Amino acid sequence: MSRLSPEGSAPGPAPETASWASALIDAAPDAIVVIDGAGRIVLVNAQAERLFGYSRGELVGQVIEVLVPDRLRSGHVGRRQAFGEHPTARPMGVSLDLSARCRDGREVPVEISLSPLSTPGGMLFSAAIRDITERRRTQEALRQARDELELRVHERTAELEQTNRVLHQEMADREQAEGALRQAQKMEAVGQLTGGIAHDFNNLLTVVIGSLQILARHVAKDPFATELAGAALKAARRGSELNRTLLAFSRKQRLAPVAVDCNEMIAHLTGMLRRVLGEHVSIGVAPAADLPRAIADAGQLETALLNLAVNARDAMPDGGTLTLETAAVTLDAHYAANEVDVKPGRYVMLAVSDTGCGMTPEVVARACEPFFTTKEVGKGSGLGLAMVYGFVKQSGGHVKIYSEPGFGTTIKLFLPEVVATTSIGEAEPATADELPIRGGDETLLVVEDEEDVRQLACRVLGGLGYRILQACDGRDAMVLIESDATIDLLFTDVVLPGGMNGPEIARRARLRRPGLKVMYTSGYTGNAIQQLDATLTPVHLITKPYAIDEMTRAVRALLDAD
Repeated sequence: MSRLSPEGSAPGPAPETASWASALIDAAPDAIVVIDGAGRIVLVNAQAERLFGYSRGELVGQVIEVLVPDRLRSGHVGRRQAFGEHPTARPMGVSLDLSARCRDGREVPVEISLSPLSTPGGMLFSAAIRDITERRRTQEALRQARDELELRVHERTAELEQTNRVLHQEMADREQAEGALRQAQKMEAVGQLTGGIAHDFNNLLTVVIGSLQILARHVAKDPFATELAGAALKAARRGSELNRTLLAFSRKQRLAPVAVDCNEMIAHLTGMLRRVLGEHVSIGVAPAADLPRAIADAGQLETALLNLAVNARDAMPDGGTLTLETAAVTLDAHYAANEVDVKPGRYVMLAVSDTGCGMTPEVVARACEPFFTTKEVGKGSGLGLAMVYGFVKQSGGHVKIYSEPGFGTTIKLFLPEVVATTSIGEAEPATADELPIRGGDETLLVVEDEEDVRQLACRVLGGLGYRILQACDGRDAMVLIESDATIDLLFTDVVLPGGMNGPEIARRARLRRPGLKVMYTSGYTGNAIQQLDATLTPVHLITKPYAIDEMTRAVRALLDAD
């Protein structure tokens, strides 16, 4: 401040005004530091002393860099000089991340406003410095609270999504079980109807055949009448054969169940099938080692296999491969719950696979119905699979059809296994199914187009500690394979949508990841997969329907294999 003398002389200082100005500067809520053009401190207020821990005497005359952290000092000199060449006012709070250094070496976050002032003695620069430590703490507390809230929301959302997935899975399982129940009830109703008709038809055929045979004797001397009676008798006998098929479907035929060696049966059938099917169909046989015997009527089982083989031939008019396979399997409670009329337990499985035209899901759903056929009129009665279905069901077994249009069909017959009795007190050796189930921390890529099957596998394997990646087709699988993600094992279905099947995914994956372990799963059998893959190398396969325990043990065994 300045004032004029009473005589109008040059202005002079007003001591009382200077005192007020000093008091006002000291009363300012922010630290104030004034420097000259050389960067030396010429004025500080009380807040600056409290903030930095220096007295006024210690700060005045020092370069401003004494208040700048050591790591920032060299850069600060250049910026200060540049600002001095083009000084402009800079307001507080321009979002610069600034720090100041206190006497004890502490760094504090600050906001700074700059005000250049031109004086007769040169440029001065006033800096108002505000300590924002508390604001930063508040902001950090708010950020942590926000992050914690977001985490809780994320966790809760994940829990709700998981609950929703479980509910959807349960609804899907229930819908599948209800669908299977409706199908079983329909088949049972049709079976009862056909059984009743067949019973009455048998009575009619008995009268017709007997009467025709008597008539044939009476007209033996009349060639034309004899020919007509013979034709009628032949047609009646064909009706009798048809009736036996209806009885088989309705599970009312008389069976003579015995312990059957299924490996021996398919070996015996192979020679006959080569003659029946013709040279354009090649036959492969894959018998399981140490196969237990099955409980079945041997004659009816042989007829069922012949029926399936003939159907497979008809599905391959241009030739192909028929594969007969056997295996000992376990159908678990989860599988049985979704299939209806299936008892959990151990079974002997016989599979007949072809590389023919395949069937759509709609055709598969009706394939075992009597008189249902997709063949031309006169080329099929629609009773072949119906007879097989009825015979297997009457034997206490199960029939499962896996088919993909353009790839082929596998029909599996599950027949009860002969249970060997064990002497009292005799200990049975532990089987593979009794080994403990172990998980791990490896990363598995699960590729399966059926969402319910994929989610089941992921849920089971994830529950054992494995890290799970999943894809619904070859394209999504290759995105993960070509990424930097760790993948220890590829668990893939064979037939997938989108033009890339499981073996092709495995081939491409091994080009990028040599040594990657691969396990296939499919309704197709092992030899069918080798034909699809066009390779003779062994295939690690777990066939559908697989027991959950069987799947987890197979994955662990492959991961542990050298």
